[in-house]
Order: sequence, then C-alpha cells, then structure tokens
Amino acid sequence: MTTVLISGLGLIGSSIARIIKNGDTTVEIIGSDPDDDSAQFLLDHQIIDQRADFAQAATQADLIILAGPVSVILRQIDELAQLKLKEQVLVTDVGSTKQSIMTEAKRLTHKGVAFLGGHPMAGSHLTGSRNGSIDLFNGSKYFLVTSSQTKQQLRDFEQLLDSANVDWTEITAETHDKLVSELSHLPHVVAATLVNSVADGLAHDPVGLKAAAGGFKSMTRIAASDPKMWTAIMMSNSQAIAQELATFQTALSHFEEAIQDQDEAAIYAAFAKAEQIRKSLDD
Repeated sequence: MTTVLISGLGLIGSSIARIIKNGDTTVEIIGSDPDDDSAQFLLDHQIIDQRADFAQAATQADLIILAGPVSVILRQIDELAQLKLKEQVLVTDVGSTKQSIMTEAKRLTHKGVAFLGGHPMAGSHLTGSRNGSIDLFNGSKYFLVTSSQTKQQLRDFEQLLDSANVDWTEITAETHDKLVSELSHLPHVVAATLVNSVADGLAHDPVGLKAAAGGFKSMTRIAASDPKMWTAIMMSNSQAIAQELATFQTALSHFEEAIQDQDEAAIYAAFAKAEQIRKSLDD
C-alpha cells in the first residue's frame, strides 16, 4: 500500500487528494493542515484517511506532496531535510514558482532524497477544501521540473494522478518562472490593481461597484483569490514579475497615447490583434 502525505489541504491539495482516491482507493492519504475545518471536512467525506502532524506523517510517507503557499513549501523542505525519511520516498510540490523551490530542494537531494518540482496550471478564485474537485486540472498542463527522482518514481507519480487528465510537461525552473509570470502572475497583479483603482475612484459614488457588469466581473474574478498565497508568489518570483510589469506598463502607455492622439488605426489594430489571439485560445 502507498502512503501519501499531502501538506496543505486547500483547493489544490484537496483536489489532488480527490484525484488520488478516485484512481486508487487503496492509497492511504494522510492530510496535514493547520486549518481544523479543512482537515475535518476531508476526513468526514473520506477524501483523506487520517490527519497528522507534518513531521510525524512525513516519516511514514512514500510520497510527500507539498501543497501550501510557496513560503510554506520552502520552510517545509528545510524541515524535511532534518528528518529521517523513508529510503525511497519522493517529495514533490505544487508551488507556482520553481527556481526558489528547486534551489531549496538541494538540501534534500544532497541527502539522497528524491525531489520532483511540480505545478498544475489550474486553479480558481474559490478557495478551501470544500471547493476542491477531481476535475480541477482536467485538460491543463502540469509542469514538472525533473531533478533527482528516478524514471520509475516519475512514472509512478504520473500514474497516481492519472485520473487528473493533465498534459504532463517537463520544463526548466527558469523557463517555468518566466512563463507563469506572463500567464498567471501578471494577470493577478493587473486584476487586483484594477479592482482597487476602480473601487477608490468610485468610493463616494452612491452606486459605485454595484453597477459592475459581466465584463468587469469576468476580468477581475481572479482578484478574489487568497491574498496570503499571492503575496508569497510575488515575493518568490519578484524579478520576473517586475520585468513583466515594466513591459506591460510600456504597452499600456502606448495604448494611452493612441487614445489621447485619437489614433483610430492604432486603437483598432490593438483590439483586432487581441481578439484574434484570445479566440485562438478556445480552439
């Protein structure tokens, strides 16, 4: 029997627990989370088999999945490096930045512990164990930064999450962090800034944000995501995000100039390009 420790039972961690149970009910899943309600909900619904302290559970596990915020993942890697783990244990994570995690993971690999960097490119503005789903990752890319794991460990991990229906994609940590800064981190900064800016501007309007319709709500949906998690992401991938923000500000300035200059052709070209690219994403 395989024993899996999932540390962090929020949206991603609880979804992974559901996916594993859906694929193989014989797998023993130990959950670790400081939130009593999250753990109890998963216990009550038989999504995890038991709840335990992180350090205690880690020594029992064949697979350890670190599913907390990046700052917590980094701390837990350090903690694991000080424990006596099973000889063939595999440690992996789901953090949305990889360079800092892979650097910290050397503390494990230097001790002979196998580590596999991971990041499922899926999520929701909803949070918590109650909102997890076996379909959360369906059709999404699941990035893997290979390290010290064996080929068999890699195959076993992918098999364990087979019912997730993901596109396993190997990538370097550097390429990953640049890619997600463009596709995930920058959009979150833009959405949060837009919400705050508009809210401040309408603070004294009696109708204000109550008039927000589909377009504003759709574009800013991700701004409702967990601020603790996203603060950790900003801190761990700050250089790449700052570079993308600078590029975005330049593009926004060009759009502003086109509007001020009444440059109809430039405005139309920007909208037409965006329309074509966005539609292609649904093909």
